[in-house]
Amino acid sequence: MFREHAKLFVTLQFATDLLLTAAAFTLAYLTRSQLEHLVPSWLNQQLNPVIHPPEKYLLYVVLTVGWWVVAAFLLGLYRIGIRRSGREKIRIVLESSILMGLFFGFLSFALKLDVSRPLIALFVFFQACLLSFSRVAVALHSRYRKHPSRNLRHIVIVGASPRAREMGRLISRYSDWGLKILGYVETVPGALQGGADVLGHVSGISGIIEDNVVDEIIFVGAEPRDLEGFDEVLAICKEQGIRTRVAADFFPVKISKVSMEFLENVPVITFSATPDHAFSLFLKRTMDVVLASVLLVLLAPFMALIGLLVKLTSKGPTIYRQIRCGLYGRKFTLYKFRSMHEGAEDVLWEIRHLGEMNGPVFKMRNDPRVTPFGRFLRKSSIDELPQFWNVIKGDMSLVGPRPPLPEEVREYTRWQRRRLSVKPGITCLWQVSGRNEIDFHEWMKLDLEYIDQWSLLLDLKILLRTFPVVLLGRGAR
Repeated sequence: MFREHAKLFVTLQFATDLLLTAAAFTLAYLTRSQLEHLVPSWLNQQLNPVIHPPEKYLLYVVLTVGWWVVAAFLLGLYRIGIRRSGREKIRIVLESSILMGLFFGFLSFALKLDVSRPLIALFVFFQACLLSFSRVAVALHSRYRKHPSRNLRHIVIVGASPRAREMGRLISRYSDWGLKILGYVETVPGALQGGADVLGHVSGISGIIEDNVVDEIIFVGAEPRDLEGFDEVLAICKEQGIRTRVAADFFPVKISKVSMEFLENVPVITFSATPDHAFSLFLKRTMDVVLASVLLVLLAPFMALIGLLVKLTSKGPTIYRQIRCGLYGRKFTLYKFRSMHEGAEDVLWEIRHLGEMNGPVFKMRNDPRVTPFGRFLRKSSIDELPQFWNVIKGDMSLVGPRPPLPEEVREYTRWQRRRLSVKPGITCLWQVSGRNEIDFHEWMKLDLEYIDQWSLLLDLKILLRTFPVVLLGRGAR
């Protein structure tokens, strides 16, 4: 029911925001129309073209609002299951409104639309104000309104540990959904140290239900053995149609996300320490294929020239192939423009002791195996361009931890192996944070930080940060 409440609330909020966005454009249009009468004629001419009838803007507004919807979802404005503070909600609203205005401005510039710049600015201003005001109004209404008792859902918590009280405090944060803690029931006498809100012992649950209005019962334990009396309570609640829940937080889930699934009629509790939002991952894969395909086509003449230069400046194949480890250790062939002399791997043992990075990775600033032209390729990251084909094949993603060598993986500690739980990428947090200037352990931590905080917006930020890093050659060897 908690998730159903959240879905309903988010759906209503989204529908309200769409209506308020439409109202914001209407206000912006009316305000811009009145500017002609409020400012001097010379200034009015500077404010941009003549204001057109509203239907002329309809298609562009629909496209702009569509972009805003995508941005708002990526920013997490409508994310279910996260209780955000009022300040954070306002911040996300402002960010999404600014992105909407930038898109509208870009659209008008790219298509050479006859759109007034003040109209765009007013649209952004009114949308940000209306959406922010609606959230402030909801917060104030939730804080000061009094639910009629008949509309409250009375919840009884059964437990013998401090977690029972913690669950009560957590549920109380959602009082705006009409949830109320009726009281607590002990599984061990005296465990909750008495109090007016302690309704009795679990052995007397039948009488407690008869004497009170109870809509739901939640079992909360520090470990599975704390579910004493659960079978009896479940049977009593089933007879009377009372919903029963179990808080399964006694599992060790320090960094895991927990979800409940059903395989036919078998309930399955899932613990995941990696991104598992199917739709977002589908969008990520779609973005990978589209961008990699477009870039391969656009860069084909340039890559052909680079291939020719590699062939002319040193002996050996143009494309260097190397076995790397991908998702969960799957081996695949990685493609790069060759930047070393032929047979460079055979002499690695002679210079391995000169490595400048700790850990199993070999990095050397002036590696003698690198050709003069290869040094330029590495400094500019041009040698990585053939990996767009790895992205199209599905071995890699545009953004993700760099793919390691099998011999490097064999030396990973257990916590470092978690970086293999997502597809490797062409660029990552390590690439845009200093690359070879960062030591191995910090590199691994950055990869895990990416996994824990992954979102499509984070991928976009990393891609945008990659361009200046590549142009400046920062951290490359």
